[in-house]
Amino acid sequence: MKACRTGSIIAFGALGAALVIGACREKTPGEIPPVTVARPSGNTPVLSGPADKPFTSEAQPAAVKPGSATNEATCPVTARFVQAPGKVGTKAAGDAGDACSMMMLAVVRGRMTVLNETLEKGDVIVLNDTKENDAKGDGLAVEAQMRLLDCLSKPGPDKTIIRGSGTPKLEFAGGKMAAWLDVGAKVSPNLYLGRLDGTAPVAEHVHASSWEIVASIEASGTFTLDGKEAHLGPRQIVAVPPNVKHAWKPDPGQRLVAIQMYTPPGPEQRFVTLAAEAKDAGRDAQ
Repeated sequence: MKACRTGSIIAFGALGAALVIGACREKTPGEIPPVTVARPSGNTPVLSGPADKPFTSEAQPAAVKPGSATNEATCPVTARFVQAPGKVGTKAAGDAGDACSMMMLAVVRGRMTVLNETLEKGDVIVLNDTKENDAKGDGLAVEAQMRLLDCLSKPGPDKTIIRGSGTPKLEFAGGKMAAWLDVGAKVSPNLYLGRLDGTAPVAEHVHASSWEIVASIEASGTFTLDGKEAHLGPRQIVAVPPNVKHAWKPDPGQRLVAIQMYTPPGPEQRFVTLAAEAKDAGRDAQ
């Protein structure tokens, strides 16, 4: 088995914000480890250890109440890339999983079958627990897990399938960016998940009450968090705490293809506004 290499981990001391970017070389299918956000302690930097070992954290994702914001320094979402054939979810005592949690699996390449559901590129399965299951096929996916404070308010069915082919494409930035809002608050009141694709830079901005998690599928550029820069490449994950300035600048000729998440949902609605404004501008120009 080849080792997992951590790219950059930057902590911001008293601010309590952390940028974690981890990258893995090709490994045996199903063995790409998770990349998580550790809670900084005072002004002590978060360190990855030897470069040939994966980043691990004793800090657990913070539990969140559905529909609420979190100001915890620990990201409430744990995300990782998973390759089929392999395992998805969490192996717990008795294989019961965590009933007070939820999980999403978004296929980004190939095809994957989970719980007898065949998922193509762009499809997402939303599960109301994190029980470990087999993932068959040859697909690559982003798995996101989140613990909940209020188990009684977990959404609807235990299993929900969102087909990427049915999600409208929202174009903006002069046609240089596109977003697909695949899993919204009606299906998942705790965690939004969607796709982002394009070549335009993203100016510095903040999300006042939401964490943002970006899992890059294709990327080459500079991700800036609270004034600190780091290179973002393929199969890397970034967690941005609430109210922390961040920006993205692709390298010349490069594009960003990513799974984007917000907890709680909300910031993704700006893509609806931007796409509507772009359509109006197009009509006015005719």
